[in-house]
Amino acid sequence: MRIAQLLRGGGQVPGQSAEQSSPNGPGQPVPQPMTPVLSDSRRNSAEAVTWPVRVAASWSWRLLIVAAAVYVLVRVSASVGIVIFAVIIALFLTAVLLPLERQFRRLIPGPNSLPPLLALLTGVAVLGAIGYLVAWQISSHTTVLADDVSNQITQAEHWLRTGPLHLKSANISKIATSLTNTIKSHPGQLVSGAISTVRTASEALAGLLLVLLVSFYLLRDGQLIWAWVVRLFPRAAHARLDHAGRAGWRTFGGYMRGQLLIALFHGVSITIVLLVLRVPLAVALGVLIFLGSFIPLVGLTITGALAVVVTLLEHGWITALIVAIVIIALVQAEGHLLQPFIMSRSVHVHPLAVLLAVVAGTTLGGIAGALIAVPLVAFLNTTIQALRAGPGQPLPGTCLPQPRNLASGRPAAQGPADEG
Repeated sequence: MRIAQLLRGGGQVPGQSAEQSSPNGPGQPVPQPMTPVLSDSRRNSAEAVTWPVRVAASWSWRLLIVAAAVYVLVRVSASVGIVIFAVIIALFLTAVLLPLERQFRRLIPGPNSLPPLLALLTGVAVLGAIGYLVAWQISSHTTVLADDVSNQITQAEHWLRTGPLHLKSANISKIATSLTNTIKSHPGQLVSGAISTVRTASEALAGLLLVLLVSFYLLRDGQLIWAWVVRLFPRAAHARLDHAGRAGWRTFGGYMRGQLLIALFHGVSITIVLLVLRVPLAVALGVLIFLGSFIPLVGLTITGALAVVVTLLEHGWITALIVAIVIIALVQAEGHLLQPFIMSRSVHVHPLAVLLAVVAGTTLGGIAGALIAVPLVAFLNTTIQALRAGPGQPLPGTCLPQPRNLASGRPAAQGPADEG
């Protein structure tokens, strides 16, 4: 009983003074217990949690909420994927056509809608002419290319019979018969595939029209749209958000125009080489390499490999080797000359980040994801740095102008669509 009273009373029996209960005699202080009380209803249990554990718990539930919000956003975005993709492509076109629209605005004073309309029609005309030229060349060389493929198939069959595999003709015929029977036994899948193709073509046409409309309005009313976006946030964040948006758009536009120059250089160079070597589909392959060059590091390599294969089918391995050497030289020129010279003023992204962005974009969205990944990373990198730096603070390696005050819907409120 006395021990229990000592534990509850901190070593002092009720009715005794501190001097009387001291084991060292009267007048000496009572020693405090070295171990904490096992149970005390007067203490809060949360106080027993250490500070690092509290910080980790706070970060954990906040990160879980952010992850849930990102998941919901991804699911909603997937349901309207065609709209989001059309808006992204429209942003790409706006970044490329913006300098042309400014030139038309200086040369042609008139309605506000005329310069963006002329710039958009010019871009569509150029793309349409390139598409028509590619389609014409493919249609005119289809027979030649089909004969080359047939010859290669015949040579492959001959190699399978006489090469190290020593396959019998009956086995090769059995494989061909099996493929034919598979196609004939699944007509429903072929019909459903055709219906799916028609539906995809309809969605592509609707997406194309949406891209053109969004691009037109971004070129014409980009400053008003950006001012409206900024006004959605608290007034105290307007200046910082406006500064970050300008910096991110400047990086995005610089990347798109710089990558366009690099892609043009690659496409024109390969087209000239293929025309000199008299390779069929030279223009079509040049356009393919032009499009592939918008995917850094890997796009030119993959599309260049296709050009080497076509050259091998038509002219043999010596000519194909020449084309391969030219493509390797272009890859090296892009990495060591073009990228540092053209991109250094507007884009500051490490090559490792570019590679990871391309791989992640390809995994998540295929070719479209690979095209979007790198400019998105460049935009986010600059925007986050500008948000942290704040207005009036230039980013590392850049010299950003002071942000202007936003006016409610007035043309003076310049937005990202009007940054160079």
